[in-house]
Amino acid sequence: MQATALEYKHRYLVHGLIYTLCFAAPWSKLLPPPYRQSVWGFMQNGSIWFQLSNTLSRPTYARFAFFWNSTIIAMILLASAGAFLRVWGAAYLGATTVQRGGMVSERIVADGPFRYVRNPLYLGTILHTLALSLLMRPEAAVLCVVLITLLQLRLIGREEPYLQERLGSAYTAYLQEVPRIIPEVRPFTAPNMTKPVWKQGLLSELYMVGVAITLATVGWSGGYGWEGAILRVMQGILISLGLSVVARAFIPKATF
Repeated sequence: MQATALEYKHRYLVHGLIYTLCFAAPWSKLLPPPYRQSVWGFMQNGSIWFQLSNTLSRPTYARFAFFWNSTIIAMILLASAGAFLRVWGAAYLGATTVQRGGMVSERIVADGPFRYVRNPLYLGTILHTLALSLLMRPEAAVLCVVLITLLQLRLIGREEPYLQERLGSAYTAYLQEVPRIIPEVRPFTAPNMTKPVWKQGLLSELYMVGVAITLATVGWSGGYGWEGAILRVMQGILISLGLSVVARAFIPKATF
């Protein structure tokens, strides 16, 4: 299961298209009126997730804010874990390597998160997707997680044979020692003494960091209600995306 060369080169665009499709949920217009809302309909009626929370907020149960804020806590944890993994991994790989359109086979990186899992950046993307999925319609959330996970596996399927062919037995040994996508609590391989460049990691993953910060700072219902919280979160996501596009101008261009 390998991504095509075009798919790999434009992988960020493919991610964006999947997220946009699942947030918009255009198929919802074909459903009966009570179930037609996409994420944009949150401002009026909310998703099924929050309709459920609203039901549980009746006087017999706890207040709605508790359920909304509990959801936000889950989103913060998932988004923060995803951002941490991606920044940590990018600090060892370098922003140029992470953002380039093609693959690189200069060396084996077996430091930092790469001692625990072979693909920490892709795992970080899956965790980030799980966080965003809680803002989507339930069926759109499932579709988004499935599509993004399949995309990560396709990207891995293209990278690993390429690296194995060019790096030989050393990379084969690394494949045998370190798990592909599910990390363990202990490191599987000895470090190569590569030094992380945290500035490069943050620059490369400004969007992921921005989303985690947005959820942690403006996602709470507070005095604005959950509609205002969702609006602020969506604005923060778009601002983070815009800042990440600007930040790419400061990432050194590949010379080969």
